Amino acid sequence: MRGIKVRKSVHIEQPSILEEAFVMSVAYVSRKKNVLLETVQFGGQRDFYFRANNLTNPRETAVPSQIRRSEDNGRTWTTVETWQGIIVKEGFQRELRWEPFFLMNPATGTLMRLYLMCEDLVNVLPWEPESPRARTYRTWTQLSRDGGRTWGEPKAIVIGGQGCDEVNWAPGIRYGTNAGLVEGTVPVVLPDGRFLLPFCRIIPAGERMHPRCDNECAALIGRWRSDDTGVDWDLTSYARVEPPNSGCGGVEASLAILPDGRLLMLMRVVVHREEGKIVPPGQRYFVTSDDLGRTWSRPEALRYGDGGDLYNPATLGHVFRSAKNGRYYFISNMYDQPVWASDPRWPLQIAELDPETLRIRRDTVTVIETRNEAEGQPETIRFSNWARYEDRETGNLILLMTGCPGNVGRHETCGVPPHNFRYEIELPG
Repeated sequence: MRGIKVRKSVHIEQPSILEEAFVMSVAYVSRKKNVLLETVQFGGQRDFYFRANNLTNPRETAVPSQIRRSEDNGRTWTTVETWQGIIVKEGFQRELRWEPFFLMNPATGTLMRLYLMCEDLVNVLPWEPESPRARTYRTWTQLSRDGGRTWGEPKAIVIGGQGCDEVNWAPGIRYGTNAGLVEGTVPVVLPDGRFLLPFCRIIPAGERMHPRCDNECAALIGRWRSDDTGVDWDLTSYARVEPPNSGCGGVEASLAILPDGRLLMLMRVVVHREEGKIVPPGQRYFVTSDDLGRTWSRPEALRYGDGGDLYNPATLGHVFRSAKNGRYYFISNMYDQPVWASDPRWPLQIAELDPETLRIRRDTVTVIETRNEAEGQPETIRFSNWARYEDRETGNLILLMTGCPGNVGRHETCGVPPHNFRYEIELPG
């Protein structure tokens, strides 16, 4: 059987190593033409590193993100909008507006962009108890009927049919108390036209069901209205991974519909090593549902087809069904030896997932990217966040990814290029 091939090229070249370009989302936005929109963030790794280490950042204001458009299937790009991610309020208060991702009504071509917003405090990190982020995340939407050139008024998502309103906007979520995040940028389309997006409920300190189990995953279910005025939303029940296999419940879910109609949901978890205690290593856990998420199976660890353990740090992982060949694939940082917490995150690999056994075929594991020790890249380097789409012309998978220096931070000698790279992954036919 012909294997998986990977071709790498520069997507966005940056002149300064301190200002990396990171593609947050990318999608086709036309039914008949191969028109793409992408969102690009600049210098985010640097900002985070300086804040987390209490260092003075010589750049006073963040470089605005850009929304770029390609009319020729990604060969050339033009900036069409500047995206302001920080909205300053009084004193140390501000709002953060995350870069959007795009969905298209396949029947009409109407576009929707979705983006997270939350309240924030200057110089307070997201995980600190004072931060309001985990109590105020919610998703907003806007519609465009001219291919993304202009956008309507923003509206916040409210789950319908479950007694929700503008404050209690999703089951188990109340604005100002806890939060929910729409985490997926690639929708999974159902046979009846509805689509699914991964969703995470965040339970901040003081509201947790377990001292270290504070997140749950679900699937957001959308249906375009017949009058094309927007999307009606529903939500599955929640699933999580319990201690000791997870110290955070579950986050960053990824979804796929299996050939037998079941819903598959993979979840990222984190386990920290504790001195003097036996702690299970990090793995990727999954659940399935035969009733579209009303109930979920018991979480199981993702394994290799030969029964061997597949170890996975707390990192992003995508499962998807290829439109080119109908097979299922998993992308993440995969290891044969135990790992804990959030590292290492190299190499990044892709492998085929057997939809019957829900196990990874070891003989298909293919490296997408890995550390280049000869170029001085640190052991902390991370290849773990990307945007993806399937090329309409070739059927190949396209990943847009920028390497992250990890805990050493982005600085002049970190050895990690600031460029965003394009990985064309040719899957078997």
